[in-house]
Amino acid sequence: MGTSYESEFEDALEMARALLNGNEDSGDLWEANDLVNHAIGLRPDDVDAWILKCQVLSALEDDTAALAAIEMAIRRAPRRAEVHYWRAAVLGDLQRYDEALDAIDRGFQCLTPDEDWLIEDLYYEKASVLDAIGRRAEALATYEAGLARCPDSNLLRSALEPLRREDARARFKVLEGGRR
Repeated sequence: MGTSYESEFEDALEMARALLNGNEDSGDLWEANDLVNHAIGLRPDDVDAWILKCQVLSALEDDTAALAAIEMAIRRAPRRAEVHYWRAAVLGDLQRYDEALDAIDRGFQCLTPDEDWLIEDLYYEKASVLDAIGRRAEALATYEAGLARCPDSNLLRSALEPLRREDARARFKVLEGGRR
């Protein structure tokens, strides 16, 4: 593949990311989708392009298509933690929580030292899914485990605090009677 195709591919992904990050309106997201489709046409086996397609489709709230895109990425890089993270996120959006938890666990198993940036997100996603299915104690423990690994994480800390407050409130018992 020539340099011009490489440049065209990289430019398409860069512009798509910019539109996704500034997703002020759906027109920008559809344009980002067109750009990613163009990039995938140039390099159909590029995992990053398929991950970006998943992200764009998720932002467009087309979770079924987002899942199909991330499955394409998984076929190309089954040992890459990031693809399993995004699969979990989409499955969570689809309320397929057991599958989301399995994908998160797979993401943790596939983590490599150069993917340390993903640890915080994996813990957050796992705790969020556990909380969504009513497994609050496990969600709390997951946030705390995440903070043990990522002590500077504002994301994990800000998600943990409301659960801790709710847990503390649940421990108070309302007594019948009392002063009137």
